[in-house]
Amino acid sequence: MKRMISLVLLIIVFVLLSACDPGSFSIDKESLNNVVNIELVQYANPNQKHFSSWVPDQFDKLMPFVPANATVLESLPSEKTTEFLDSFSNTDILHTYYAYNSPKDVCIRLNYENGNFLIIWANYAETSYAGYIGEYTSDGTVLSFWGSFSSLNYYTDLVNQYFNYSLK
Repeated sequence: MKRMISLVLLIIVFVLLSACDPGSFSIDKESLNNVVNIELVQYANPNQKHFSSWVPDQFDKLMPFVPANATVLESLPSEKTTEFLDSFSNTDILHTYYAYNSPKDVCIRLNYENGNFLIIWANYAETSYAGYIGEYTSDGTVLSFWGSFSSLNYYTDLVNQYFNYSLK
């Protein structure tokens, strides 16, 4: 009887641990079709907050992006745009992984034809994959939250491979 109870408890613990996985996905290339340019920006954001968990949905707690707080460090040459987008679309994103309420520091900004933009950021300063990937309207209103990289290397490789700026 003790074996049966132990086995049942073990199964319950396994199910609970595996059910907490936020799941990952690769970016649909169609969502990147209307990118007109890509920039590396320094974003001043002293009000960034780290969420204590990624469950439940925390979309309503995401902060707007203040364009005036972003300084362009570098623009990606247009001939590298397709290669960059291919690399980015091959990364694994943790779906709706709410690590932070907003980006900060060095971010990648993908600007769309309609003025909207996507911000890509990972917490490289603390060598953490946790970060922020989200889409905004031209005035900085949050449109959608994509998630966070499943590996810090995805972010640092994009910055170090495609820009002159180097993340240490």
